[in-house]
Amino acid sequence: MATRFWFVFAIGIALFPFNVRNTQAADNDNADIPVAYALLLDGKDAIYGQLICQIHIRCQLIDNQDTQVQLSVTIDSNLYLAGQVSVQCGGLNCSFLTWKTSTRLEGVSHGKKVGEFDLYAGENDSVAMDLVQRTRTKIGRILFLIENR
Repeated sequence: MATRFWFVFAIGIALFPFNVRNTQAADNDNADIPVAYALLLDGKDAIYGQLICQIHIRCQLIDNQDTQVQLSVTIDSNLYLAGQVSVQCGGLNCSFLTWKTSTRLEGVSHGKKVGEFDLYAGENDSVAMDLVQRTRTKIGRILFLIENR
């Protein structure tokens, strides 16, 4: 089943029209940045698509009122893959490895950038974290493909 999700995501990426241009040294606050994404949750159909986002503006990629699934990204730079990713999995109560529903998006500079995050069952809203190693159950994955223009 995971192979089918990867196949669907690969097809989506292949159909995603990228324009390769030189990136400038400074970020352009009004730059449009193409973002291809896929949300793969165990036992659910893959949710994938593409959207044009802008720097420093929260980009709502998924907002399904029926399932309460939400995925958003805020891109801080068009030179580096940097920003913030937030997710809500509805009734599944998911989080990133840090037990939080948001995490940093970071990567290398120039060209196409791929971000990949595993999702785990449960979340912890408190500021304090226990100093105990707990086993986490992986329930899905988020994939991003972002290109500079």
